[in-house]
Amino acid sequence: MPIPAPNTPWPPKPWDHAYKAYAENDAWYTGDTDALAKLYQREQQAATHVHRGTPHRGGLVGAASRMFWGRPVPAGENRSRLHVPAPADLATLASDLVFAEPPEVKLEPKLRAVKRAQERLDLIANGDEAHAAFNEMGELKSAFGAAVLVVRWDTAVADHVWLEPAAADIVIPVFRSGRMVECTLWTEYVDGSKYYRHLEHHMVGAVEHALFEGTVDNLGRRVSLADRPETEMYAGIVNADSVMPTGIDRLTAIYNPNMPTAKWRKQGALANTGRSDFAQLHPLFDWLDETFSSWMRDLRLGAGRVLVPDSMLDIHGPGMGASFDMGREIFAGLNVPGDPSKVAIDKVQFNIRVEEHEKTAFGIYREILRKAGFSQSAWGDYTGQRSSMTATEVEDRDKASERTRDKKILFDRVAIGRAASVALEIDGLVFPGKGGGRFDQPTVVFPAASQEDPEKLARTLALLDGARSISLEQKVRRANPDWEDDQVTAEVAKIQAENRAPDPAAFDGDDEPPEDPVD
Repeated sequence: MPIPAPNTPWPPKPWDHAYKAYAENDAWYTGDTDALAKLYQREQQAATHVHRGTPHRGGLVGAASRMFWGRPVPAGENRSRLHVPAPADLATLASDLVFAEPPEVKLEPKLRAVKRAQERLDLIANGDEAHAAFNEMGELKSAFGAAVLVVRWDTAVADHVWLEPAAADIVIPVFRSGRMVECTLWTEYVDGSKYYRHLEHHMVGAVEHALFEGTVDNLGRRVSLADRPETEMYAGIVNADSVMPTGIDRLTAIYNPNMPTAKWRKQGALANTGRSDFAQLHPLFDWLDETFSSWMRDLRLGAGRVLVPDSMLDIHGPGMGASFDMGREIFAGLNVPGDPSKVAIDKVQFNIRVEEHEKTAFGIYREILRKAGFSQSAWGDYTGQRSSMTATEVEDRDKASERTRDKKILFDRVAIGRAASVALEIDGLVFPGKGGGRFDQPTVVFPAASQEDPEKLARTLALLDGARSISLEQKVRRANPDWEDDQVTAEVAKIQAENRAPDPAAFDGDDEPPEDPVD
C-alpha cells in the first residue's frame, strides 16, 4: 500500500478489522483496565443495539456480558477489580525462551576470511543493543502476532546501522505470494482534537515519509514534515517527492510472524499475518482477573466486624459522627430499641476461601500455558506432584516449551538473517570503508534451550560407543554442542594423539629413562 490519499479512513480496510484485535491484545498486554472496560462495554452496547427487541441470552450480547471487564459496576456499589498481569507475563515468557540466550549471527564459513565484514556484523547484530532489540521483538510478536525488524541509520546518532523492532499494530504490510513486498509504519501524535500521523512507507529501493493532520478515524490532509518537531528532521533528508533512496534493491523492513494465523487464514490480505499467543485466551485472562478480584473481596469482607448499638458509640457532636473504642474499622452501629445495657455486642466474620480461589487460579494458569504451547511448569509447579516424579517424567513434561520455542525460532532465524544482511549492505553504503557490504545471507545460530544432564550424556555416549554406533567426532560434538567445526577437529586430534598406541618398531627394549645413572 503506497502512501494513502488525503481524507482516507484510518486505519484503511481491511486493516480496520485487524486493528480491533490489536487494540484488544494491547489492552491485555499493557494491563489497561480502563481500556478493557470500555472495549467490552462498547461491544456489549453495540450488540444490544443490533439485537434490540430480541432475547439477549447468547451471541455477541451474551459473550460481552459474560466478560468480567464488560460488566459495569452498579451505581452506589464499590467493587474491587484486580488485574493479574498474566498476558504480559506470557509475552515475556515467550521472548525469554527464545532470546534470553541470544543467537549468533555470522557469515558463511567460506566468507569468514572477510574479517572486517564479520566484525561489522557483530556490531550490528551480535552486540547488546541488538540483543535488547531481539528481546523486545519477542514480546511484541507474542502479544500482537507479528513484528517488523526495521533497518535504521543516522550518522548523527551512531557510527553504524542498527535494527529496531516495530509491533504489528503500527504496521500496514502488503504481501505478495506470502511475502511482504512493502509496508507502511505509522506513528500518531495527538494535539487536542487534531491527530497528526507520520507515515513511513518502505518499498524496494526507497523510504517515503509523509505527515497528515486529521481526526481520530480519518487521515486528513497532508502537511509538511516540518510542521511537527518529531518529523522535522526528515524534511532535510528526503527529496522533493518526500522520498529517501536507500541505494539497494531490497526492503529495509523485514516481517516476522509469531505463528501462522488461524482466524484470518481466509481473509485475503490478512491471511499472511501472524497469530498472537493471546489467541483464544481472552476469556481465560478475564476469568483469572475475576478469580483474584473475588479472592481480594473475600479478604476485605473477611475483616472482623463488631456490631454495637448506637447508644454505645461516642458521639463527637453535630456533624462530627461517633466512634467506638475498638476502632472504626471493626464496628457498625445498630439502631436497636430497649435497654442498651441488655443489648449484646455481636460480631461478623466471613470465611476467606483461600484454597478454592488458589486452585481455580492455578487451574486457569495451566490452561493459559497449555493453549499458548508452554509447559505447565513454565510459571512454577502447580500440580503438587513434582516431588514424586522421576527425572525423565519431569523432562518429558517440560518438553512443550522447547517444542514451541523450536517453532518460533523457524520464523526468527529467517527474519533476523534477512534483516542482518540488509543492514550490513546499508552499512557499507552509509559508512564506506568500515567493512560493510553485500554478502551471502548470514546464518543465525540459536543456543540449545537446555543443557543435557552431564551424567546422562556420559552414559548415553558410553552405550553408543560400546555398540560401535558413534564416531569420535560425533561424541565430541554431542559433548560440546556449541563448538565450531575447527574446535571439534582440534579436540578430535588431541584425543587421537593421547590414545595412540606406541609404534612397536621404535621400541628398543630399554624402558629406563636415558638420564638414569645406571645407564
